[in-house]
Amino acid sequence: MMFLKIKLLLCFLSIGFLAISQGNSLVVVSSNGNPFYLSIGREQINKTLQSNVKAFDVVIGWNLIEIKMPMNDKELLLTDSVLIISSSKLMNKEFTYALVENENKLKFQFKAVSELSGPKSLVIPEVPKEVVPLVDNSVYGNLYKAVNNKPVFFVNYVKDSAICKLVLSSVEIDDAIKLVQKYGSTELAYRYLEQIILLNCYSTSQLKQLLELMPVDVDRLSLAKLSYAHITDVQNCSSLFSIFKSNAMKESFVGFMKEQDDVSKQHALNCKVPANESIFVDVFNKIKNIGDEYERLQLSKKILGNVCFDSNQIKKIMELFSHDREKLEFVKYALPILTDKDNKKLLADEFQFSGTKDEFLKYLNQ
Repeated sequence: MMFLKIKLLLCFLSIGFLAISQGNSLVVVSSNGNPFYLSIGREQINKTLQSNVKAFDVVIGWNLIEIKMPMNDKELLLTDSVLIISSSKLMNKEFTYALVENENKLKFQFKAVSELSGPKSLVIPEVPKEVVPLVDNSVYGNLYKAVNNKPVFFVNYVKDSAICKLVLSSVEIDDAIKLVQKYGSTELAYRYLEQIILLNCYSTSQLKQLLELMPVDVDRLSLAKLSYAHITDVQNCSSLFSIFKSNAMKESFVGFMKEQDDVSKQHALNCKVPANESIFVDVFNKIKNIGDEYERLQLSKKILGNVCFDSNQIKKIMELFSHDREKLEFVKYALPILTDKDNKKLLADEFQFSGTKDEFLKYLNQ
């Protein structure tokens, strides 16, 4: 009988511990964007490579953290531990860590404690018993309507020509804010805001209002990148820097803006005819004579803004890079100056690993 009581007591204690261990989440963000696998307590969290990973229901106490980051011909490994304290002030919170990669070594850095940014799984409402609009359209103006119980968003951006038919008005921006705020910091709120950003055009000041609705820096960065081609006053994009709490996210956006500026210059070349053999050999040798892989990549990016190459010429330059990572970054920059764009998929044959090849083909589809 005594043994049975002890067994029941341990059972209740176990249930109690599980109850207080639920609710906390752990977010790990790669500061340089390299994807990785995250495991907590020997359980793998993400089955596919991601540059930011969120783990839900992290238990109280010490949690063993293991991170694997494939790097071309090798794999970086980090083993560490995180302590989640049983405190009322730290219950149901989100803990954010940065994963820093430097000289082929990984470091784990604590960044912030914040409110939970979203549920583990989206709550799906029951199917309505009768066909009625999802929302009162008068509340959200033209921006969002419900047709046959499905959301239909206002569109004023022509994707094929990358131009705006008209810019959202201040009233429509207010409607967007109301719609997103209705769903708080859920995945649904992010998806709705993503649609509004992808389908419309706006000024940087208007965009800033929309991005500030997202509580997490990673989400703000992702949406800011999606919005870039839709901003009517790109020259004022520096005003968006203040929305990022993390310097790493801010630096990532600055780098992205520089890339977009380079791409615009490349498109302006309107490449139809590749450079002759003499020009190509000169460019090839300049890149080849740089010993450091990183510096070689930076030089090649500068050169790509002033010359046109065909796929065979691009392939020869790709061979100058030892690792898939640099090859991939180079060829992404090279696509706008490619004269025979019908052969762009053939460039995937230059990658050593199938994972990089798949990533490149996915990039082409996007």
